Amino acid sequence: MSVAKSMTTCPCCKEPIATGATKCKHCQSDLASISKKKKSFFARFDTFRLGFATGIVFTIIVGVLIYIQFLKK
Repeated sequence: MSVAKSMTTCPCCKEPIATGATKCKHCQSDLASISKKKKSFFARFDTFRLGFATGIVFTIIVGVLIYIQFLKK
């Protein structure tokens, strides 16, 4: 029996746990009470990537506005 095939990740702490587990051994969350409903639109995005992309877009917008301001002089 392979250990890798009988393992899955905890939805709360993302640590590996047994496939049929009802309680996570790492964060002690009750896996039976966690519903398997579909995530919302914004919950599907990785927060680091979304924040990084927003920062880049904000920096570009501020740069363009500063560039336009100096062109008027």
